[in-house]
Amino acid sequence: MGLRQRLGNWLTGQKGISADLQSWVQGMDIPDTDQGAKMTSPYMQSAWIYIAVSVLAENLAQIPFRISRVRSRATARKVRALAGASEARGREFCRRALWEDIVEEGPVVDLFERPHSSMSKTLFWEQVVSWDALRGEFFIVPLDANDNPVDLSERNPRVCGMLTLDTGMFWHMVVGFKLEGWRYTGSPLLSPLPSEILLASEVVHSRSMNPYLYWRGMSPLLVAMLPASADYAAEMFQKGLLMNNADTGIIATTDQALTPEQREQFTAALRERKRKAGTPDRPLFLSSGVKIEKPTISNVDMQFLETRRLLRQEIGAIFKVPETLMGFSDSKAGSLSGGGQAMSVEQHSFVEQTLAARCHRIESAVAPIIATFGDDLVGWFDIEGLPVMQEARRARLDSAGKAFAMGVPFNMINRVYDLGFENLAWGDRGYLAFNLQPADAEQEMPGEDDDGTEEAEGAEGAETKPDDNPRSDGKEGREDGTPLEAGLRLMGEIRNPKPEGRRKAEIRNPNTAALWQRHVRARAGMVKTIKAKVGRVLNEFRAKTLAKLDVVHLEKAESTKQKAEIEQRGLVDLIFSAGEFGNALRLVVEHPIRAALQQAGEEARREVGETGPWAMPPKQVAEFLSGRSQPIMGVGGVVRDQLNTSLEAGYDAGETTAELAARVKGVFNNLTDAEAVRVARTETNLAFNAARHEALGDAGIEYKAWLSSHGPRVRAGHAAAEAAYIDNPIPIDQAFVVDLDGEGEQMMYPGDDSLGASPGNIINCQCVQLAAMKESEDEESETFRVFGLGTMKFSREKAQETQKGKHCCGHEA
Repeated sequence: MGLRQRLGNWLTGQKGISADLQSWVQGMDIPDTDQGAKMTSPYMQSAWIYIAVSVLAENLAQIPFRISRVRSRATARKVRALAGASEARGREFCRRALWEDIVEEGPVVDLFERPHSSMSKTLFWEQVVSWDALRGEFFIVPLDANDNPVDLSERNPRVCGMLTLDTGMFWHMVVGFKLEGWRYTGSPLLSPLPSEILLASEVVHSRSMNPYLYWRGMSPLLVAMLPASADYAAEMFQKGLLMNNADTGIIATTDQALTPEQREQFTAALRERKRKAGTPDRPLFLSSGVKIEKPTISNVDMQFLETRRLLRQEIGAIFKVPETLMGFSDSKAGSLSGGGQAMSVEQHSFVEQTLAARCHRIESAVAPIIATFGDDLVGWFDIEGLPVMQEARRARLDSAGKAFAMGVPFNMINRVYDLGFENLAWGDRGYLAFNLQPADAEQEMPGEDDDGTEEAEGAEGAETKPDDNPRSDGKEGREDGTPLEAGLRLMGEIRNPKPEGRRKAEIRNPNTAALWQRHVRARAGMVKTIKAKVGRVLNEFRAKTLAKLDVVHLEKAESTKQKAEIEQRGLVDLIFSAGEFGNALRLVVEHPIRAALQQAGEEARREVGETGPWAMPPKQVAEFLSGRSQPIMGVGGVVRDQLNTSLEAGYDAGETTAELAARVKGVFNNLTDAEAVRVARTETNLAFNAARHEALGDAGIEYKAWLSSHGPRVRAGHAAAEAAYIDNPIPIDQAFVVDLDGEGEQMMYPGDDSLGASPGNIINCQCVQLAAMKESEDEESETFRVFGLGTMKFSREKAQETQKGKHCCGHEA
């Protein structure tokens, strides 16, 4: 016996020992290769994990993925930042921006319709979600036309395909404390890509939080493994029970003493039965007066199904999937549990809390790939298009109808219930349902105009016009009259809403005009400098365009090939490059803009009594120039469009080269007079106010006010902003709300487009941000000192109006 034990110990330590020899050493007749209830692949062996992951993947893959072109790169950044925001205003802004221009065709749409030749879009999204649910991370490799990885940090990357790969085949490569790349270990039979080293910019990696390893995500399976293993063991026990003809076992008793051989036989049989749940029992022959008894059902056996249900709920909770979506709706189907309504609520909660969060995370992950097709493109999942979300919105509409019948204003209902409608001009008033009479008939509409001014798009404002429909009695207030007359008057206002203009001139501080003129004179030199540089670029490209036009020379075309090229590409694209023009313009105005930032910051600090030197940090200067790069380069598109319009008319009329050259000269001459001034004013104003904002903040200024232009053409919204903020300064870190075409846009300072302000509020703007400080306050008023204007008093009555959510310009705070 000792020899056999020593031989067994020696053989056990040998790596090349066969299974049969191991069985002989352990005293077994056949190899013991059955692992019993040991779970090795949860996704394949646990039904609950497979169901939970499949529900997540299949539901998200059915959500339409759309591509939208927003108004500017700054708006795109704001939309991405507000994606998934819980605030109703943020959701409303994103919804309005994304639905304005949905891209229906093009290379970016084709890419997400067919990510790879071996993978459909449904399979692509399912794999992304499945890897994220199983491993806590996912990898997307952008590919070119030859299936080679694309470096997204390049200047103009060309992405033609995408693949999501097994996360277990990626190994992070960290040098020092920086992720330098990924080592991918692929094989022909397991993956579509060979083994290679990938740069960090060649891989899109999104991970969940992992407190134990910074570079990788934490797998939810680590948490779900315990309940999944317990459930798997229970399932294997049930399998063994069925394979044994539902025999729960036996109890063998005897009055006689057992021999060592019998004891060993009983012990081995018991050990094998307990260790190998799920395998059929072997027949056992007993003797020596052994009595067989059938065991009774214990409390643990009676709780078997209940335990499995609790394990299922635990796994569903880990993956955030409700039971009803996993196929178990018995607990919700009863009338006492809510029935179908309870299941609908659970599905709606699943979409909003689970799917929406994963959608926003995936949107952020694929954003760098979408940006390669255009900085103004945003990819998003249309969650609101799902049937369960439409049903929830219909329920909210029913509740909103009841609130509107109680006199609650429509715009407030739209915001509270998140209905998704645009704010209406009359929507800030409450109406009684029985006769449509205004609930506050004696009050004026918020921000209602007296002079009927309008705003001209793109210019610094519009000239005021007299009211086309004055009141017959000359009263400024609303007539009382009978309810019928009030209803007819209301219906006339709804059909012909009056545009909201700026406040009357008498409420504006008379000193503001002189202060504005001083600021305009201070920046006049910089405007002149930038205008001259823009004019120089226009003159340079005018000469280049005329030279190329002379080369084309339509009368001397030697063959129809050249004319065919003109017909295909267009004459303007043969003689003018919008990209080359925009890049040249960006380079020449960069230095003046840097100078404007420095000059404006120093002037602002001198206004508030600071004498020390100041300079905007280089990082902020670089970010400012980067943000202005795209709008400046977009001037090339403006020049190209004007040239194209003029040249197409001449080409269709059959004009000669000399006549077309005259058209080119006329376009560039007009641009030198108008476009150069527009670019110079816009960029100077933006640079001055951006630097003033930073310098005043560094000087400890806590409040700011808005000074609008006092020239002949003033935007109504900008004049209203001055009226609202000149005697009621706001904290310097709070955004101004400025009206444009009936909508309030947020701006940190005049000309700011970082919060999504449209070009109509920015181009040719000459407004100024003023510094202010609070001097005193009491129960009835607040007193501010506005630098350059002196002391301004703000009444508490106006403050209460603002606290209700309205500015003087009629928009929400």
